[in-house]
Amino acid sequence: MIVSVSGEIGAGKSTVARALARALGLRYLSSGEVFRDDARRRGLTLAELGRLAEQDPSIDQALDKMQVEAARGGGILVDSRLSGWLMDADLRIWLRAPLAVRAARVAAREALAEDQALRELEERQASECRRYREIYNIDITDLSRYHIIVDTGIWSAAEIVDALLLLSRRFQLSARP
Repeated sequence: MIVSVSGEIGAGKSTVARALARALGLRYLSSGEVFRDDARRRGLTLAELGRLAEQDPSIDQALDKMQVEAARGGGILVDSRLSGWLMDADLRIWLRAPLAVRAARVAAREALAEDQALRELEERQASECRRYREIYNIDITDLSRYHIIVDTGIWSAAEIVDALLLLSRRFQLSARP
């Protein structure tokens, strides 16, 4: 089984995806962690690496190729903004939340003031929208590829994981010959 968990910055992708992968017994791959590690290796912030990626598409292409190749063997949950578009996952999930909720989460995670987190979040979103459209002709706001769309501002991460686990297990049962 291949599961894709995608969504907006700060929507709780990694929190939900990591717990769901563990509950389903799937390997877990976070493209966000890989991108963060790349930024640290280069001595850049996420926003700076995003701006660099706007000038050098090979940065995104290498990351995207790696996640597609990792998914080929199955038995994986990929946590990535684009995984729902780049791979033919058995189950594609999109997580979203109101902007204020996402900004507060990013502020807490990155130890930033909320107004700074909001500015950086909006800058990263705009950069990603431009890059994905230019590189792949993907409109990241088009959610038509996703089987499940969840507003994470309404429920706790545990409640979301419980619901997704139920749906994932039902999917696994229905997919059996």
